[in-house]
Amino acid sequence: MKYAKYNQKDYHLNIRNDMLRLRSNTPDPGFQELIDLAGNKHPHLYIKVVPIEEVDFAYELDFLVTYKGKEFGPYSLGRHILDKNEISLFSMDSNDVDLYGFEKQEQFVFKKEVPLDEIESIIEVKKPILIFGDIPESKKVIPKGEIRDYLMKLDN
Repeated sequence: MKYAKYNQKDYHLNIRNDMLRLRSNTPDPGFQELIDLAGNKHPHLYIKVVPIEEVDFAYELDFLVTYKGKEFGPYSLGRHILDKNEISLFSMDSNDVDLYGFEKQEQFVFKKEVPLDEIESIIEVKKPILIFGDIPESKKVIPKGEIRDYLMKLDN
């Protein structure tokens, strides 16, 4: 997902014709209720279009998951994981089949369902985009004891 920091708040971001479209679930100042192309109103979705110069930062949010001391990519990350109480991890390293019990999903892609309690940490990776692309990416580690609370706050 892409995000933009605007007025000290992070918003979902869509980029259209060199303009940034910020999305919020609350009617923040300057945001308008979303009306789609068919004229349907979407309560609880608000949009504001701004030029890139008005945002403080734009980034793509990615995640890594530490399992048995190694970082893997999750298939998805959100509140829904709490319901299943496990997370799907993927790898492109065939050695992970023997070392970590991954199963072949397709050619060069291996997958494993891991109980949430076996996850050591989640790493939030913010990769700067657009005019911010030359800023180094930042990482934030969410330790084992905070994973469930962190997942509760994520959008699905």
